[in-house]
Amino acid sequence: MPSPSTHAQALGACAAILLLSACGGTTATVTPSSSTSAGSTPTVAPSPFAGTGFRTNIPLGWQDETTNPSAVAAASGAGIVLMILTAPDHGVVVARTASTPVADDQLSQYLTSVIPPGSTSVSQPEPVDINGVSGVLVTFLSGVPAAGTPSGVAQEHEDMVVNQAGNTYEIALTAPQATFSLDSTGLQAILNGWTWG
Repeated sequence: MPSPSTHAQALGACAAILLLSACGGTTATVTPSSSTSAGSTPTVAPSPFAGTGFRTNIPLGWQDETTNPSAVAAASGAGIVLMILTAPDHGVVVARTASTPVADDQLSQYLTSVIPPGSTSVSQPEPVDINGVSGVLVTFLSGVPAAGTPSGVAQEHEDMVVNQAGNTYEIALTAPQATFSLDSTGLQAILNGWTWG
């Protein structure tokens, strides 16, 4: 007959085997998809933007500064500011209407007239299409910073104008030269979501 200590050891061994097998069974049923970190971040869609005469989408991570008086003051020029969107790295997209409509055959001249003095690498006007509406586009470099951009940083610009419903719309991206290609991807997303009306 086994001694009481041998009996206790056997019971302890059986309990340990049962616990290990129970634990092993539990871990075998856990799958990566049930992990709390895998599905805890919801998918966020771009935010819609409704402007005067158009609609578009605000890219992920960008901010709508259209109702910010200081941003509007910094972006103001000739015309009425309709939209100001800012990228996390200081890129800015501004949409505005010209103070007076520009004739279709004068869009190139108008666009080159609004380029800041001292700008360099000014491209020739190129055709652009924004949701079925034709216009012109230029790119250039300047030392004129966008709102919120550190001064002294070279700026790259893409500026376009189109005529729609009796208005001349100007859509412009200004960004630090180092991040311009990234911000131009954001501008393209804005243009891809653009609808008139």
